[in-house]
Amino acid sequence: MQDDLTTGYSAQAGALKGIIPGVEALRTQAIKDFGAHGFPHAKAEDWRYSDLKTLRAGVFTPADAPKVAPEVPAAMGESAARFVFVNGRYAEDLSDLGDLWQAASIRPIANHFASSSARTDELVRGKDGIALLNTALLRDGMVISVPAGVEIDEPVEIIHIMTEAAGQAAHLRHVIELGEGAKLTVLERFIGDDSAYWQNIILQARVAEGASFSHFRLQEEGLGAVHTAKVYVNVDASGQYHAMNMTMGARMARFEAHVRMLGEEADATVDGVALTGTGQVHDTLTHVDHVVPFATSDQIFRTVADARGKTAFAGKVTVAKDAQKTAADQSFKALVFDRTAEANAKPELEIFADDVKCSHGATIGELDAKAIFYLTSRGIDPVTARRMLVEAFTAGALERVTVDSIRDAMMERIGTWMSSRADRTVAEVQEA
Repeated sequence: MQDDLTTGYSAQAGALKGIIPGVEALRTQAIKDFGAHGFPHAKAEDWRYSDLKTLRAGVFTPADAPKVAPEVPAAMGESAARFVFVNGRYAEDLSDLGDLWQAASIRPIANHFASSSARTDELVRGKDGIALLNTALLRDGMVISVPAGVEIDEPVEIIHIMTEAAGQAAHLRHVIELGEGAKLTVLERFIGDDSAYWQNIILQARVAEGASFSHFRLQEEGLGAVHTAKVYVNVDASGQYHAMNMTMGARMARFEAHVRMLGEEADATVDGVALTGTGQVHDTLTHVDHVVPFATSDQIFRTVADARGKTAFAGKVTVAKDAQKTAADQSFKALVFDRTAEANAKPELEIFADDVKCSHGATIGELDAKAIFYLTSRGIDPVTARRMLVEAFTAGALERVTVDSIRDAMMERIGTWMSSRADRTVAEVQEA
């Protein structure tokens, strides 16, 4: 089967020849590496909770343009610009550049490399089959470069829509570049119908000295989808990276955040919420790599699994030998609503320095029946009581979303998700 996959994806890569100048050697090497390694298997420690059998079963063809233009969701509050991608292709007629073009450089990724093929050296190649195919089948994406000292006040929305794409895939790459002291907020949104498609996204960012990059993600793919996403961020001295990933959709979703702290006084917060229902698997992996002294990082993740839902979190913090005075914290908590639900956690610290403050913790449990009883005894119905408790449970991971409209929209989705599931009585909860 691996030979069939390699042959099929090699043909797709060949059909893209000339689409993006200067990347042909990169495509060729990525396909060669994919042929050698294939998709990760569950026996690999980092992939033990992600079942990729759907991807190994056959070749996903390149997504076609839909017959009917999709409806674009309303913006979550004010936005500096909105970039819409439909089935992996930039939809200029559905997008709105706003005034962003006056303050920052905006260009499709093909134009980015056309001006200098040497820029292909900046692309993250990746090591597993997911990232390698993103590199090999790279076709579209957005490059946003904010000059030194420029602060973009309103969020930039990047909306990914998949529709009429059964058996098809989209491989997108976004590049974010922040000059010294620059500031940018990006909201990525992912939506789709219930067909069995694959959306494979990489976003890579460079945060220069004193710059600030806030990165929020809302994944609401269709329930037949496979969603794989990787984020690679380098943070220089006094730079800040603040991330929040909320996962609700897709049958199988895998999100990875790889953050390198490359300058003193750099700071990163990487947070997340996953809501998983019947038949869904949501897997998250983070790796924060402290390379230099005096940098800080913090992670807060909360997951909720309903009956026959499955969540997993693997969080790693590495502190290099010379990265003294590092401060790094990590917190993971999971709720399960049923004994058929599953939550897995693997927090990990790898410390080679001796003067650091690092901690991690992981807890998994059920909703507190006593708390539900307390609320219902004061006139709150069981449905509302359960929703309130889950909203309070997940709120800690949303506190660092500094844009009120985005945070409120995420909280609203948590409430809606719970309202459709919170109809069990207090007695049922106590019996579970």
